[in-house]
Amino acid sequence: MTEDPRARAIALLEAAHTFPVDYDVSVITVTEELVVTQVRAAVEHGLDQPLGADAYRTVLSGGGRYTSHRFTIRCSSPDAVLDLYERLRMIEGVKSIL
Repeated sequence: MTEDPRARAIALLEAAHTFPVDYDVSVITVTEELVVTQVRAAVEHGLDQPLGADAYRTVLSGGGRYTSHRFTIRCSSPDAVLDLYERLRMIEGVKSIL
């Protein structure tokens, strides 16, 4: 019998974190304004207010083609983390989510 991937991911998140938690996520994207806007909107979806400056950092690659977006987000549950990953994966221009 195959284990449900979402259930396994939830179990791993619960083993590693006590929810609610300030969750760190890094998103590597192409450096395009539309992609940056979409990533920020996906992360801030459902938050009471936009992320503060201390909760969002960016680092450009050496050639400037890619951007690393580093967020610290208050997540209420493992489902909130997985939903965030799902929203980010739908954005064209996202290369990696860590």
